[in-house]
Amino acid sequence: MINLRDKPLNEIAGSKVIAIMDYQSSIATDVVNNNKTKINIPKSNVLIFYTEDGSKIAARPSGTEPKIKFYISVNKKLNSFEEFDTLSKQMDNRIKEIIKALNQNLK
Repeated sequence: MINLRDKPLNEIAGSKVIAIMDYQSSIATDVVNNNKTKINIPKSNVLIFYTEDGSKIAARPSGTEPKIKFYISVNKKLNSFEEFDTLSKQMDNRIKEIIKALNQNLK
């Protein structure tokens, strides 16, 4: 978590990081404009990275093991029910790309 704070990710799986919320410092950073604002939330050792493609990657340490847990959220606009299966596969693939990128970037 220290490394993620000291050297935040600039991009994740080809999508630029546009914002970072640091629940420990209570600071939200607009990476695009380099603006920092105070956020009023309970302090916690959590970082959330927002990317320009709409993905959200949250990182927090495990409470019981010496490892970091990542929670990945992706989205696409569903215009019709017929698109559901195709979009679902695209989002599954996007999650796999993000996992692969995190594994490569955080070694």
